[in-house]
Amino acid sequence: SLLTAAAMALGLALLMFTRSLADGGHEDWINAGVRMGAGHVLFQAPGYRESRSLDDRLSGIQARAAIAALDALEGPLAPMATTIRLSTNGLASSASSSLPVVIHGVNPETEASFSHAAERITEGRYLEQGDRLAAYVGQGVAERLGLSLGSRFVLTAQSTDGEIQGQLARVVGVFRTGLPEVDEGVVHIPIATARSWLGAADGVTTVGAILPTSGVVPEVVRAVQSDIGAEDIRVLGWREAYPELDAALRIDDYGDY
Repeated sequence: SLLTAAAMALGLALLMFTRSLADGGHEDWINAGVRMGAGHVLFQAPGYRESRSLDDRLSGIQARAAIAALDALEGPLAPMATTIRLSTNGLASSASSSLPVVIHGVNPETEASFSHAAERITEGRYLEQGDRLAAYVGQGVAERLGLSLGSRFVLTAQSTDGEIQGQLARVVGVFRTGLPEVDEGVVHIPIATARSWLGAADGVTTVGAILPTSGVVPEVVRAVQSDIGAEDIRVLGWREAYPELDAALRIDDYGDY
């Protein structure tokens, strides 16, 4: 009986310990995932997730309202970082090749502390305030297009008026995250350049926030929704924004239990 009781106590203690390690590991997964994406909490136009079109974008007034709602949060709900993006699918072309990419127009000042990609510089630097034609590209993009620091290439995408427009860009930095879909398919440019090129005025496709922990996301979503009170702004938590990450964590939890 003593041996059985001791075995049960030791087994329970080890299970509690390994479960705590798993929870900590999951939080690391979430943190890496949301920094690779657009945050724990996202503000987007209602149809943007389905269309990925610039027609479904937030106006400057809506973006400022979203940021104001985040800034009003206090204590453990207060965001650690916020950023804005104007994102679109397009084509990156050089003299040697062309490659489909996701183009993120970003605010360099806020994105530098927000994005996981911005921290993974292998060459050059990240975007800076005042940059106009600068581009920060994944290592796979640079390799496949034959680009190096200072190289010029052309980005092509559909503007808000439906016309296909090109934008010259120059490589100022290269990053490597270790994820092929990111390293071979993402380009960052200044949001001012993206807005001018695509005719988006002061619009954005996403306002994102990084929170202290993933556990406060439901409470933050409720708080900002009640604060904004607008039907034309969609507030997403990370589980809804990144269903693949959510599914991976649920599967791992199921295995643990």
